[in-house]
Amino acid sequence: MSGHPSYPNPQLAEALCEFHLHFPASDPWKPSKPGAFFKAVQDSYPEIEPLTQQGVQLVIGPNSLPQQQLLPPRISFRLKHADRPLLLQLSEQMFTINALRPYPGWDHVKTELSNVWPLVLNILNPEAVTRVGMRYINRIIRRGAGEKPAYWLKACDFIPPALLKSGPGFQLRLQSRMNTNDRVVLTIAHDQSDTKEAHGAMILDIDRIREQRIAPVWTEIDVVVEALHEEIWGIFEASKGPNLDALLQGELQ
Repeated sequence: MSGHPSYPNPQLAEALCEFHLHFPASDPWKPSKPGAFFKAVQDSYPEIEPLTQQGVQLVIGPNSLPQQQLLPPRISFRLKHADRPLLLQLSEQMFTINALRPYPGWDHVKTELSNVWPLVLNILNPEAVTRVGMRYINRIIRRGAGEKPAYWLKACDFIPPALLKSGPGFQLRLQSRMNTNDRVVLTIAHDQSDTKEAHGAMILDIDRIREQRIAPVWTEIDVVVEALHEEIWGIFEASKGPNLDALLQGELQ
């Protein structure tokens, strides 16, 4: 489908595609919908796990300073595929497909999405999709304490030279809005959360978002997800340097 290479040694920790759903007044979201959806996919997704998520939003307080405000807890449900690194997630007004390690490739993810989408339509019954987000999170193990991002990446429209020269503790978050409906959020950071890794890892997180009312039929969804994936690929291709390409090809150990 995509025509892009499938690397023998992908560095993706996770890839996901998230859909914000709008429901008609005649058939609003109900707590029973995740159960009905689970029954329909249970042969392929035999495990379901309820999750409670606590949201936070920034508000301007009486002193005109931004303050964090807790949102009401939101219940979501995570469904795990029987034998592939795939998850489906359902919550009020949201449906997500996640691909974990080892990344099966975009063609497999899109095929799975096209297979389950008719159930999204028939069981969840959204009136429209109001936002589509696609996110690819690469996690690359650092080789030494002095390693700079330039070892893996190269400068492009989204990556400034100063970031490439940075020592440990680097972090870049860039949000670019192309038009009213489209934006991209790029995050590059030094992740030191795993104490087993001597020098941590470099995160290359590409998040592409379209905020637009879309008819929920697959022909419309297909066009949008292909466009978002193509743009993420373009950013990744422009960002990766020779060492990262060699790592992806399995030529660098």
